[in-house]
Amino acid sequence: MTLLGRIFTGLIFILSILFFAFAIAVNASHVNYRELVKNPTTGYEARVKAAETKNRQLTTLLEDTKSDLAIEQAARRSALGALQTQIDQREAELASQEAELTKLLAAHTNLVATEQQTQQDLSARTQDNELLRKQNVEAFEDRNQLFARMTKAIDDYNRLQGMYQALDERRQQLASDYTSAKEKLDILGIKPNAVYPGAPAANGKVVAVSTNGLVEVSLGKDAGIYEGVTLEVHRSGQYLGRLKVTRVAPDRSVAEILTGFQTGYIREGDRVDTKLF
Repeated sequence: MTLLGRIFTGLIFILSILFFAFAIAVNASHVNYRELVKNPTTGYEARVKAAETKNRQLTTLLEDTKSDLAIEQAARRSALGALQTQIDQREAELASQEAELTKLLAAHTNLVATEQQTQQDLSARTQDNELLRKQNVEAFEDRNQLFARMTKAIDDYNRLQGMYQALDERRQQLASDYTSAKEKLDILGIKPNAVYPGAPAANGKVVAVSTNGLVEVSLGKDAGIYEGVTLEVHRSGQYLGRLKVTRVAPDRSVAEILTGFQTGYIREGDRVDTKLF
């Protein structure tokens, strides 16, 4: 056998096997439709009868349902009529309430405008009250300052009154002493200018002030100052008191403060003069 014959033989054998398998598959899938229809348990006729019975039952149920639905629809229409009546009533009430709401909104607008005006008035009153409070505080402070100044003025007045009384007493005492000394000098035939001719006109300043009532001035023997000379002290035109020289150096002198003539505190740098005029 040639090669071609062998190939054809093999192909025929393979095709035979395929056709045999196809025949077996067709036979296995064959259905007996007559038996399938006539079977009283699982056949189509039994299914059709059961379906018809079920259809009649469903038809009866449908009629009953339609009757119940008609009754229910009538009841629903009656209920809808009642609801429509209630809706109409509610709409009328709503319209009335809307009108009332409009009135309330208008009243609210008026109240808001009134409140704004009240707030503006309150703000203005608050500013006025704050201004009055500040003015009262300032007036109170001014009154306190005036009271303090008045108290100080009263104290100064009392102090000056005491100083005046002391100075007046001192003046009277000095006048008495002067009169007595003058009488004695007249009896002795001595002129005061011959004893105390007085220092020449000169001015200087306070160099130092101690706590024991002594001061050092920049005038000494070179300026014609000697022990017992009195010096007048002042500052910026304000009279402060009188000094009496106790020790003299060529360019310096030490003097004591005559408290009876003192009208203010003497400090370093104050001007001193042998004569005021």
